Amino acid sequence: GCEVSDDVEDELQALRAIYCGDGEFCMLSEPDARVPMFCVSTKFCGVSDSIPISASFSLPEGYPRIHPDISLSSESLSRRAISRLKERLSTYAQTLPAAPMVLQLMTWLEENISEAQQLTETCSPKQCSSEEEIQEDLWLVLLHLDHMRARAKYVKTIVKWTKELGLTGRLLFQDRLILILLLGSLKNIKEYITRQRTHSVDVDSAGRSCKERMLSVLWEEQVQEGAVISFTQFQVV
Repeated sequence: GCEVSDDVEDELQALRAIYCGDGEFCMLSEPDARVPMFCVSTKFCGVSDSIPISASFSLPEGYPRIHPDISLSSESLSRRAISRLKERLSTYAQTLPAAPMVLQLMTWLEENISEAQQLTETCSPKQCSSEEEIQEDLWLVLLHLDHMRARAKYVKTIVKWTKELGLTGRLLFQDRLILILLLGSLKNIKEYITRQRTHSVDVDSAGRSCKERMLSVLWEEQVQEGAVISFTQFQVV
């Protein structure tokens, strides 16, 4: 059958209860999906300030015997620090018993994020220049939008910006879920995200123009050399 186990259902309910702030817990899959996918976006205390982090989890069939797939993203951490953090988190997951583990993984992240922040701050010029090269490589990024009031105008703006920035991908509507999948250079994807957050793209409940405050990055990954991805343009689905 398609139903997830009671243990997984209990774990999802516990996560919803703990991460109950606005936009903190977001279910990405359908309620009856065989492989539950969700994102936890929160802030942890770093060395000097709080660090926002989004952790996306996909619980495969056979979870928790089979470990979850995890993606991490944070605007406050370098690519290298995120990569290292994910590697260490996956290693830690291997040490856990076969029981629901997402809460333990989030606790581990909270306890170890300061180290990732220090790694970001001690980036040497040589490493930083290699990060600039990374900016030009091909990346795939998944964004989540909370809502669109002025849908026609908003969609038109998104299509225009993706065209200007040479990005391909999809704008997906599924019931109340709105996702934007972008493929292109990291530099241009970052420029796209900046535009979406700093320009008036929608209207508020009173019909006044407003900026996008509810855009979150759910997942980002560098496209491996030789990978075949078949987005030739940006489409609204």
